[in-house]
Amino acid sequence: MNTRYSKQEKTMTQKENEKNKSIQADIQRTLDSLHLPEYKEIPDVGLYLEQVTRFINTALESFPDMSVTPSMISNYVKLKVVTRPEKKAYSRDQIVALLFVAVAKTVLSMDNIRKAFEIRRQNSDVETGYEYFRRSLEHALTSFGKDPLPRNPEEIPQDVSEEARNVVDYTASAIAYKMYLNLYFDAIKEPGTSK
Repeated sequence: MNTRYSKQEKTMTQKENEKNKSIQADIQRTLDSLHLPEYKEIPDVGLYLEQVTRFINTALESFPDMSVTPSMISNYVKLKVVTRPEKKAYSRDQIVALLFVAVAKTVLSMDNIRKAFEIRRQNSDVETGYEYFRRSLEHALTSFGKDPLPRNPEEIPQDVSEEARNVVDYTASAIAYKMYLNLYFDAIKEPGTSK
């Protein structure tokens, strides 16, 4: 068996490595672009359905598979995943829940999203739970393909159960991996082929 590569094979391998590095860099830039709004940045004036839809889709515009429509939001309310709006206006806490649903629906069933909300309710208030999820997701996205960056102990709520932290961390990791794989397969697909 000949283990020596021809000059042409070495050149092809070098070009493939360079292309792969370029793809990886593009993917990381895209992943780095996802920043969920902080809890305090989410409007607390009561938004109507169209406004909520626009707010969520703007926050997630780099990731079209995470977008929502007004009918999707209405269905989440009908399914009791999210509480009913008061006088057709959604509160900050409901918008937070809808942001979580929009992102988590890519890896969790609605039943499991409902269970995740129940675990959160048993362990923390909405702001604490959302902020932990937001930071956990950003941590998973920015440490992708590297040795995981150590977490700042101040980011980990100490009064929250290990079960709740695991649900959040594993959900965030699953979302990050799914996002990465979708971006990777989009990058390597042949021109002219469908998704």
